[in-house]
Amino acid sequence: MSDIIIYNTSDGKASVALYSRDGDVWMNQNQLAELFDTSKQNIGQHIKNILEDKELEAVSVV
Repeated sequence: MSDIIIYNTSDGKASVALYSRDGDVWMNQNQLAELFDTSKQNIGQHIKNILEDKELEAVSVV
């Protein structure tokens, strides 16, 4: 079962929702793009590069 953790800045200008499951925290590509102020396509390209370079295994991140 997963829980949702929501962090809000004290000024209320930013909010991040994280999914917690089995001690791990997850964000989808849209959430990562918003967090890093970039596009979903850019996040996807970074994930693709990480998997191609075998920095992580797909089953652990997808």
